[in-house]
Amino acid sequence: MTPDMTWWVRLADSVRAAGRGEAPLDEPVRMVRDGLGFDCATLVGPQRATSGGAHPVLVNLDYPGDAVRFISTTYAAECPAHRYITEHRVAGRFIDLPYDFRSSRTYREALKPNGFHEGLTLPLGVLRHGTPRPGFLALSSTHGRPLRDESLLGLTMLASEIASLTDPRVSSPSAPADLVVWAGRGRLDVRVGDLAEGPFSARDVARIGGLHRRTGTALGFRHRDGSRGWWRVTTAPAGDAVLIRIQQAQGDDHLTPRELDVVGLLSRGWTNDEIAAALGISVRTTRTHVESALMKVGVPNRTALGREALLRDLDSLDAIRCVAEASRSSLPA
Repeated sequence: MTPDMTWWVRLADSVRAAGRGEAPLDEPVRMVRDGLGFDCATLVGPQRATSGGAHPVLVNLDYPGDAVRFISTTYAAECPAHRYITEHRVAGRFIDLPYDFRSSRTYREALKPNGFHEGLTLPLGVLRHGTPRPGFLALSSTHGRPLRDESLLGLTMLASEIASLTDPRVSSPSAPADLVVWAGRGRLDVRVGDLAEGPFSARDVARIGGLHRRTGTALGFRHRDGSRGWWRVTTAPAGDAVLIRIQQAQGDDHLTPRELDVVGLLSRGWTNDEIAAALGISVRTTRTHVESALMKVGVPNRTALGREALLRDLDSLDAIRCVAEASRSSLPA
């Protein structure tokens, strides 16, 4: 089956709507299954560090329970076909494999018992040594007709957008960034703006990229420069690099830079003693900063302050640095 261009445009719109939370996840998955002539489909998320090796099944359309469990565990972790397809980073059919798929454990234990004769796996990320396995879209059919090359190419081209369904990102800010820097492979590549006009030196920008990699998560924090101007900084993964966005922002509730450091650590559950030790200030000074922040943010207690900090990105570069350093000590992270 080869859908026309209009169908592919509608599919892309469906994927984006689901990625924005405006439609259920199963809508684009169902559209792929039905439009490309498959009988079953499952959208499997990236492997989680605490899952014991299993991948979360985000959508399952008509795979029997035993089959989808096999796909999200044994197939994802052990099957050479899955590894081959993921390493090649393109949608893979049974006929694309360099060996007879019918000799595999996956075919014998999961596909043949359910009458599946053809299938496809669309990898939704890059498989790297030492990192969790990426998510994927798996499709199976009871007929034996492989997907046409044109449709295989179209699906592969949409892989990065379909990946957003398994690993959602915060929507891009409405205001354009003043500075965008790509940090990776030992160098900085300024994509937007002028580094000299930003609030950080090249060394500090490199540190931000390094902290993103060390913490393993996207960062979002505020920063006040020497001229008392405020900036908002966010990071996002960009392959094996980090994309750092820096834009001018309004100061939030008139917090001082040190109060922002304290609030950033408090929001992670740190005690006053731990915050004081990490920032090199006294416990009494820490308590004063907490009380001041409570008044400025307008909340009654530490719990509410921590919640507001998460909602408003009340965090700082020094707080993130302390968290990264604490990962190698007894302080909580």
